[in-house]
Amino acid sequence: MLGALLGALLGILTVKQTLPVAGVLAGVAWRATATEARSMLSTVLGIALTSLSIVLSLSMLVVQNAAGQYSPRLLRLYLNSAGIRVVIPVFVATSVFCLAATHAFGFVSGLERAPRPALALAMLLLIVCEGALIFQVLQTLQLMRVENLVRRVRQDTLGAARTLERFRAADLDAAVPVRARGDSPGTVWPLRARADGFIASVDAGALLEVATAHQLTVHLERAVGEPVIHGEQMGWMELEARASAGHESSESRVCRAIHLDRWRDADRDLALGVRQLVDVAIKALSPGINDPYTAVEAVDQLTFLLCGLSRMRLGPRVLADAAGTPRVFLHGPTLRDYLALATDQILRYGAAEPAVVLRLLRLAASVAQRAREDEDRRAARERLHAILAISERSIPEPSLPRHYAEALEQALDGGPWPPLPAIGF
Repeated sequence: MLGALLGALLGILTVKQTLPVAGVLAGVAWRATATEARSMLSTVLGIALTSLSIVLSLSMLVVQNAAGQYSPRLLRLYLNSAGIRVVIPVFVATSVFCLAATHAFGFVSGLERAPRPALALAMLLLIVCEGALIFQVLQTLQLMRVENLVRRVRQDTLGAARTLERFRAADLDAAVPVRARGDSPGTVWPLRARADGFIASVDAGALLEVATAHQLTVHLERAVGEPVIHGEQMGWMELEARASAGHESSESRVCRAIHLDRWRDADRDLALGVRQLVDVAIKALSPGINDPYTAVEAVDQLTFLLCGLSRMRLGPRVLADAAGTPRVFLHGPTLRDYLALATDQILRYGAAEPAVVLRLLRLAASVAQRAREDEDRRAARERLHAILAISERSIPEPSLPRHYAEALEQALDGGPWPPLPAIGF
């Protein structure tokens, strides 16, 4: 819309030569009649539309290939890329400029030749369009590489995790309490979803403000990314004994702070990034594709991602008011949850592939080495043992994974980190 509006304004104002840029372009503007100018603009429009068709055809081909071979959930990388957000608006602005200028030249009388700044601007826009075409082709070719795709997913997920980490700066380290049970009727009310959808984000600051103003304690039992059904209980609100306000208005404000959407949003949903990498791995391990190395690439990025997450604060959140009283309790996945999500399905489909098993063992050991909490380290080592046990039942000669797992165990106990066997490359 902005590109179309800009193109229309430039087309009208440069023909009337009321813009300062028209005076600048007058020195290099072609001398032509109004009829010749309209013909030239029609030619530029045809070239721009042809280039745009090339961009769209190439993009649709790559998008279809990525959705079929890797995962449909990777399409957001194309929708959010510069090709969609910048390149297409450039073509739209050029096309609308040519249409508006052609229409404006229809009101120019006389057959004399005169400088036409609109033609000079049309040539500049045409050069920009061709540069945008080359840029889009190169970027599309880069996105065809699975290495770039999975790396982008990991980088975006870690970026979202760092943003969420800043939001946790003022959180308490208190444990999430057991479900409250009011002694008197009316002190505890269920918190129900107002519509169907996915929890896209939770405004914790707004929840804390409502809870403090109404002397409430808000407990949200659904994490970001979970689906909810209209009327489903998402948590509960507990009113303090000395408070006397009703819960209808406060419940409405609490629900407004819990944002629902039609689909999951990667900006706040870390599990979605993990799920996308898992999808790429299990798609590559399917009999129709049978590409273990792509699965290995995805597992490597999962290793980098989980090692980055292992140094951050994850899990439930507890927010307190100015007096230090816990007011808001939010549910969230822990590092153990992400580790299970990253390994369970890949192991189910790739337990018989030694290269994939070796990378999964390395993933679990890397998390066990870098996790901050003792419980997370123990869970990662248990995951290492589980991966080895399942793979030994699937691989005819399980000695290679067993020896590598033993070397990783020694490394976790203080020994040197073992290199990957040759089959793991």
